[in-house]
Amino acid sequence: MTIQGSINIALSSLNLLQQQSSMISTNIANASTAGYAQRDVIGGEFRSGGFGSGVVATEVRSLANQTAAHAANQASSALAFSQQMVEVLRPYAQQLGQPSDGTALTSRLSALDSALVTLSATPADSSAQAKVVNAARALTETLHGLSDAVASARQQADQGIATAVDDVNGTLHALARNETDRMAAASNDQPTASFDSTREKLLADLSQSVPVTVHRNGDNGIVVTTDRGSTLWDGAVHELSFEATPVIPSTMAAAANAEKGLSGGLSGVTVDGQPMAMSRLGTIAANLELRDSTLPGFGDQLDRIAGNLVATFQSVDPSVEDGEAGVFTDAGDPLDPTNPAAIAGLAGRIALNPSVDPDQGGQVWRIRDGAQAAQPGASSSTALIMRFTDALQSTASSTAISGLPRSASLMDATMQVAGMQTSAMSTWNGLNQARAQQAEDAQTALSTSTGVNIDEQMQRLLIVQQTYAASAQVVRAASGMMDSLMSALR
Repeated sequence: MTIQGSINIALSSLNLLQQQSSMISTNIANASTAGYAQRDVIGGEFRSGGFGSGVVATEVRSLANQTAAHAANQASSALAFSQQMVEVLRPYAQQLGQPSDGTALTSRLSALDSALVTLSATPADSSAQAKVVNAARALTETLHGLSDAVASARQQADQGIATAVDDVNGTLHALARNETDRMAAASNDQPTASFDSTREKLLADLSQSVPVTVHRNGDNGIVVTTDRGSTLWDGAVHELSFEATPVIPSTMAAAANAEKGLSGGLSGVTVDGQPMAMSRLGTIAANLELRDSTLPGFGDQLDRIAGNLVATFQSVDPSVEDGEAGVFTDAGDPLDPTNPAAIAGLAGRIALNPSVDPDQGGQVWRIRDGAQAAQPGASSSTALIMRFTDALQSTASSTAISGLPRSASLMDATMQVAGMQTSAMSTWNGLNQARAQQAEDAQTALSTSTGVNIDEQMQRLLIVQQTYAASAQVVRAASGMMDSLMSALR
């Protein structure tokens, strides 16, 4: 080997070592950057004329772990689902309250029962009559508040879908730009590691909204679908479509059901004109479940409690004729409890009969004598009061409430509904905590396999520096030999 050849080999080594040193510095600087995968400059032999004549950087390799990345994205998607369930349900749970809260639904019904018991001991006491009326009014107001909370949560979920759809479409277009740039770099024999890292970050972002599966081909290209097969990216962006609903009445659903009094009109999420297929992962699936299933289920239970309340006080009141309303009304009208369509949205419409409400020109003595009584009865009469208290406590066939025995009393049904709804929130809280730990573990596993270990990088940097010093020494020695040779020739 010639002296010049030795110098060229040493200089090529210095150039490669400079690139490796720069990449190590980049790795260390991004050690805490979320989604960053360690990169390495890979060296190889440079040949000229069939002979080795130095070293050269052959590629910049990203330390990717596709299996770990998929597991982390799935765990993140599951966490996003449960987090969204908790976030949207929390205000409703606060409105529902606890049995110890005086404003809770169960407390309001118990207060009405207690006021009736007190009145039964002093039926002529106008203040005791007024307390029953006030307790009945407070109960309707609590039902209104819960119905409004359901509507508000459904509206929040619908808007959440719209926001997530926009986010997904924006991320898909960012992915398209990144893939175009990556292919251009690859075709020009330029490093693609930075594009690969950006790709993994974008896929992780997508997983927050929708569960994705990545199919990879031989040239490191990808096809992205939902986990149930809806194509999102295959060289072209397949945008999600969704129409937000400005106002969602309690009687609106994804599909109309005239028998239950439900109108349709709520938008689903589509891709290429077809419903997007996905499992129960990501914020979009959570918001759809909240809007179309969980919250309507809560609302239906409230409506049926309201229906039982109206029907109970209506049926046991002898002053009420057919076509007349009792103490509680459907926005002032009587209720036909045999008509399922009349129950939809009733928790938001239930009202105190004006005939017993002094604020509406009524008389409180009708609580004792009947909502439709034309004149006061015997001041000592407790017959109707006892009918009311018995009706609240007795087990009788009533409007069915999902998840409860058909024969549950109104008091028991209300307590069980409140318990089921509170339990649902507790279940989601517990599941969310478990999923948070699973997501953290999956992210730790991904970071361990692809992330930057600073101690390891510092050790590599030391080796690079030592090798650099050795190569520089070769250059100095060879240059000295060349200078000596040139001096001798003079």
